[in-house]
Amino acid sequence: MNQTSENVNFLPMSLAQHDPKEVACLLYESSPELFTLMFGLSAIAYLTKFVQKSHNRYSHQYIQVAEINQYVVGIITLLPAVELNANADYDAVLNPAQRLWLKLVQRFLLPYVLQQSYPDNAFYIGNLAVVEACRNQGIGRQLLSQCIAEVANKSGTLFISVDVNNPRAQKLYESLGFRVATTKGIRLFGVVLGSRSLAWSIADESGQHEHHK
Repeated sequence: MNQTSENVNFLPMSLAQHDPKEVACLLYESSPELFTLMFGLSAIAYLTKFVQKSHNRYSHQYIQVAEINQYVVGIITLLPAVELNANADYDAVLNPAQRLWLKLVQRFLLPYVLQQSYPDNAFYIGNLAVVEACRNQGIGRQLLSQCIAEVANKSGTLFISVDVNNPRAQKLYESLGFRVATTKGIRLFGVVLGSRSLAWSIADESGQHEHHK
């Protein structure tokens, strides 16, 4: 267990130690509009089930948590990019109508608002959220920093997506060394939906350090 600031601990999620629904609620808060579109009003219930399973991108095995007094106050998901499309658990969790709807969303909407493919040896941060009462305390930055350190140890490249309408989050990511790689978006019912994919790599960081010497 790694304690980095007063009363805040950062550690891998454990089904024996952490409440899956608490974690699912934070997953939902990381992108409520998208999860509602994908899973409807039962999004948190579905995410709670996904967290407890092993063959989907929201699985507990990919989640790091921040906790205060054993209460989860922040989460981040980090997984190999090759696992982004893992969906073996969908058949067990979703009913046929929900699976059909999800396939339609994935085929006709998501390709226009999210980057869909990444290098095979890359890693991806899929979700980041901190409970409202604990924001602006550096918890999100620390969760990101731990993911960066893990990927740096593997000499990999790390990707993260940010909503085009969230410049504050993009500024945070860029302050940690991420650089914009691609931008995707569409206008739907007068609203711009889209995201920017940002990349971090140990090679870029090494180049930056050499440049500043």
